[in-house]
Amino acid sequence: MPLDAGAVRVAVLAETNAYRASKNIPQLQKNAALEAAATAYAVYLAEHEKMGHTADGSNPPKRVSAQGYKVCFISENVWSSFRHSETMPAEELAQKAMDGWKKSPGHNANLLQKRAHEVGIGAAGWKLEDGQEIFRVVQVFASACPQKRPSSPWIVKTASTPRGKS
Repeated sequence: MPLDAGAVRVAVLAETNAYRASKNIPQLQKNAALEAAATAYAVYLAEHEKMGHTADGSNPPKRVSAQGYKVCFISENVWSSFRHSETMPAEELAQKAMDGWKKSPGHNANLLQKRAHEVGIGAAGWKLEDGQEIFRVVQVFASACPQKRPSSPWIVKTASTPRGKS
């Protein structure tokens, strides 16, 4: 049975928001650009059996900016499983990731970061040549920069040709 990445994302988001609510911190909203960046990175980490925040030669701000997200604040949690002989159920995988992050001071701080308003979650499993499977879960927490609007309407002057002349 292959990993149900969608179910992992749903479970991790629910666990994260329940945890934040228990600490009186506002819930995070899903963001498609953040999810795309987190998913692509989780797949990369699983496929290459790597770990870390810069394993692909990039970093969280660059990965989300490449998805069109205008970053003002960003942090990232990455979770790795050991090799398993079979696919872990989505809820178990999500719970293990959350338990690991809560026990780590830096990852826990990311879970409870008040500056984060949006989140993207990615999950991936990869079957190795020896038949073992590894799993990666990535959470990207962020806040987008507000769009700056001019204080007065922009007036665009265009060159015009006087009537009757060409």
